[in-house]
Formats: sequence, C-alpha cells, structure tokens
Amino acid sequence: MSRAGAARPEGPTPQVKRAEPSAHAAGFQWRQAVGRVVAHEDRGAGHRWLEIEVDAEFLVPRPGQFVQLLLPAPAPVLLPRPMSVAAATPRGATLALGFLYAPVGAGTHALARLALGESVELLGPLGRGYPLEDPGTPVLVAGGRGVAPLLFAAEALAAAGRRCEFLFGARSRAYLVGLDEAARRIEGLGGRLHPATDDGGLGHRGNVVDLLAKLAPGLDPEIVLHACGPHAMLGAVARWALERGTPAWLAMESIMACGTGVCRGCPLPRSEGGRAAYLRERGDAPSLEGNHEYAMCCTEGPVFAAAALDWERVT
Repeated sequence: MSRAGAARPEGPTPQVKRAEPSAHAAGFQWRQAVGRVVAHEDRGAGHRWLEIEVDAEFLVPRPGQFVQLLLPAPAPVLLPRPMSVAAATPRGATLALGFLYAPVGAGTHALARLALGESVELLGPLGRGYPLEDPGTPVLVAGGRGVAPLLFAAEALAAAGRRCEFLFGARSRAYLVGLDEAARRIEGLGGRLHPATDDGGLGHRGNVVDLLAKLAPGLDPEIVLHACGPHAMLGAVARWALERGTPAWLAMESIMACGTGVCRGCPLPRSEGGRAAYLRERGDAPSLEGNHEYAMCCTEGPVFAAAALDWERVT
C-alpha cells in the first residue's frame, strides 16, 4: 500500500465525503490513507476498542463495510488486517473510525500493541454494507464480537429516526461487550435491547436464534433482519428467515488478503438461486465479485442476502 494521504493537502479544508448511498450498488469506491491512533483501550472480556483518525478525504463507511489496516514495520504479519467498522464520526477536517476487536492471532495481538499517536495505513471503505433503508422494522441480531458492525448500524438507524430491536447473544454476561453502549443508543430512540446468554446470566437463557424465534411473534409483522456473528449462528438465522420469507442480511467473515477481489482468497459458495442470478446478470465471466460458483466475501459481501449463499457448504 502506498502512503498516499499521509499529508493533508494545502488549500481549503476538505469536506467529509459520503460513501455510495446504496449498500449494494454497482462499482467500488475506496481510498488509501494514513491514520493516527487517538484511542486504544480495554473493553472487557479480552476485547479492545481502537480509534483511528484519518483525513476527511477518506469516505465515510456504511455499517457492515470494513477497512484493511496495515501494521507499521516491523510487524509479525505481512498482510493487512480486515476490520469491521464499529463507528465513524466526522470531526471537521478529520474522520474518526472505531473498531471493536479481540486479540486472537499474531496480527491482532500486534494491533493491540499500537500506542496513541502511532500511524497506521488504511484501505477502505471496502465491501457492501447493510441496506438499512429497506422497509420493515429493523431487527439487529448480534453474536459475540459480531456486535461491532451492528453498534454502527444502531447508530445509523437512530440518526435516521428509525426504531430497531437489538438481539445480542454471548456465552455469558462478560462477553456481551458494548452492551451498555448498545442499550444507550437503542433505548434513547424507543427501541429495545434483548440480551441472551448461554449460561442464563443475563436475559434469555440460550442462544440468540432461539431468542429471535421466541420474540418474533410479538414484533411488527414486517421485519428485516441484519445479523453478524459466527457462521453457525448466521446459518441458523438465514434458515429461520428463509423458512418464513423474512428478509435477512448477514455479515460474513472469511480469510482475506487484498480486500478488493483480486487475490480470490475469500470465496463463499453461492446457492442455486445465487448461481442463477449471477449467470443471468453477468454470464459466466468472472469479476471482482467472483464467478457463478463462488462469491468473494470482500467485494460482493461481506453483507449477503440469506438466499444468496449455500448454507450447507458455508464453513
């Protein structure tokens, strides 16, 4: 990655630019930039909050999009880390991007060692976000640290004056990271937060998909699901939605290298309907979004419609 954007250009203060308003519009827009760490703190249960400030020329991400963070040399990993955006706050001539993560590998452990004031290279915003403008009552379904993009989604819905239901599941109360912040954002708009814990320590005893099934009869008849979490959870949400004809959008994870569809490192299997749609729209020609058999998580996703993927083959 180049270091373009490290210095602020001379002249009038640039205005913050908004990303493409349609979550699944054709074409890609991203920027390379150098940001500065302005906050880095523990959030409990092994999770950390990282905030990076970039120049306002960096496009404001949509909830569900991600950025690539390239660690400064010397680093234990060569490739950048794909990080889901948990917050994006314009601040005059700069934009603050927030990330909620857990150090689990060499790259994220190195990320956890970043100090205030250090520089980080970014590429983004990347991928497709949640179509939060879709009609119906938004129901956000989070599992574990999959809560990160949904905190951002809750904030965007609040800014648009829309009420939402937020279902948040984890193994125990300690792993409901960001719970208080989620409650503040949602309840301030008249929405409701519904926790679930495997051990019954808070809220519903059991997983968040069981909680969804329990609550659904009491929700508005027209709902749309936006979910993020482990693939097994997302598969269960997708099957639940498909059986009932409920629109559902799921933020997926995959091993990524380039983040732009070039390296072909993050394929996800298309469903029969997904293959037919690709052939109908593009023929059998491959693209940055994949081919008729596989979708690239980084470009056609990371947010997919439930019907687009073959959940029997998603691992």
